[in-house]
Amino acid sequence: QLRSSASLSRLQPILHRIHAGERTKAEFQLLREKTLGEDGHVPLATSCKSKQLAQAYHACQESGALPHSSEKVVQHRWAEVTLFQFVYSMINTGMGLCVLPQEADRLNNAAGSLWVGIYLAVCGSAQLICPLAGKLSDRHASRWGRRRPFIATGSVLSILALFCLREASIRSWPLTYLVALLVAQLALNLAFSAHNGLPADLYNENGGGSPKDHEEKDTVGVVSAFVAMHTFLGSLFAILVIISTHEMPVHVQYSCYMMALAFACVVVCQAANEDSTLHRENTTAITAAEVFGSFTLDPSVDKDFLWVCIGRLFYYVSTSVTVFLYYYLRDILNIDDESELRIKLASLMIAAQVVGAMVSVPAGRSSNILGRKPVIYIGCSIMSLTFLLYIWAPLMPEDVRWHLVLAAGMCYGLGSGIYVSVDYALALDCLPQGKTTAEAFGLWGVAGFLGCTLGPIVSGLLLAANQVSSHHTNSFVSHYAYHGYVIVMLTVGVFMNVFVLGATYLIKGTQ
Repeated sequence: QLRSSASLSRLQPILHRIHAGERTKAEFQLLREKTLGEDGHVPLATSCKSKQLAQAYHACQESGALPHSSEKVVQHRWAEVTLFQFVYSMINTGMGLCVLPQEADRLNNAAGSLWVGIYLAVCGSAQLICPLAGKLSDRHASRWGRRRPFIATGSVLSILALFCLREASIRSWPLTYLVALLVAQLALNLAFSAHNGLPADLYNENGGGSPKDHEEKDTVGVVSAFVAMHTFLGSLFAILVIISTHEMPVHVQYSCYMMALAFACVVVCQAANEDSTLHRENTTAITAAEVFGSFTLDPSVDKDFLWVCIGRLFYYVSTSVTVFLYYYLRDILNIDDESELRIKLASLMIAAQVVGAMVSVPAGRSSNILGRKPVIYIGCSIMSLTFLLYIWAPLMPEDVRWHLVLAAGMCYGLGSGIYVSVDYALALDCLPQGKTTAEAFGLWGVAGFLGCTLGPIVSGLLLAANQVSSHHTNSFVSHYAYHGYVIVMLTVGVFMNVFVLGATYLIKGTQ
């Protein structure tokens, strides 16, 4: 990797001293000046000694004589590095709210409600690939780094699967649609699991792990804030796509997802200036024990990260209340017109997403000053206030109820935005010792999936126990009693957030 054989002969003595372990900072600096090109990077190999020089170059990195890729990432570029979170949130929100319910009715005749559950189960189970995919990306060696190949591969496969979903929708192929949905979600989570480990690789000179000093902790706060912002903006954009394409066939949305995914993949891969990981190549095959270990934690060693995952599970149980807001608005506001009901529901969701997106970056930065845990406490307290407002609204005069519900929705966006802005940073601060970064975030993602799965089940059972059936506009419609909503808001809403506070308090490894 030298530009001339003359330079190679001059550096031979230094190379021998490096291999003998007799290396000094001054010699590293000299080697750096001789081996790097004008742009600060190692030029292409031109001699048989390139392997030795590559080893010396990485030795320079470890000694501090060379800058790491993390130094090239300025704060505003974290918005680009974390952009994949935007498209991940957009696809999952759009599919869950609009696409899958419509496709279940279109492709499966009268069994729509059953197939919605099957489709959602397929999407949720695909997240179980995250710990293993994260472990594979942690061990990957390539000239493009260890994350970008997985992000690019997962994005391409997901785009192809989305195209198959589009064709299956147009041609009414239910079985093809189910298989393509599974492939699309597996590929999307493959890319997402690698993307979760990317920021830690870029800010940490050791290529991952928890932040070690004040500067790295500040960077983690900024990264977590951008992750939260993209989460809310992705959901908001999905809602806008649903509104703007409401008069078009549902398969139009697949094209929107494909374009957004391709754009995000290109931006992230260009913004993430990963170093080559060829020098870290691990030829040892992953054993069955390691695969099993990807899905487990040792409470005696990784207690803090376990509490992080438990708190995240409780938080996502509480967010499942939003699934039943359609029924809540219909029963509490006594709205008979379907169009008016959808408009109010859309207005409530948009207000919450906008507030969440606006507060996420300031909240994430504030965690660098106040600490992660106090910000979590504030967010969960506001979330609890949200559910209490939902309980209070039906007790008010009818002309005030909608305004109070809208205020509750904005409080939800505020509390959720604060929590999500610190969620990623808290996990990075408490990474388990026995796991690699992306592998640990795979478990972190599974905790969220379990919360999203258990929450609707618990809420649905509680509401079903308080069902009041009635005939409405010549059709049978199930309504639910006010005390049923009170039980759900208290049990699944307020109490779950109290449990998040308790789990966060038990974390000892960070403030």
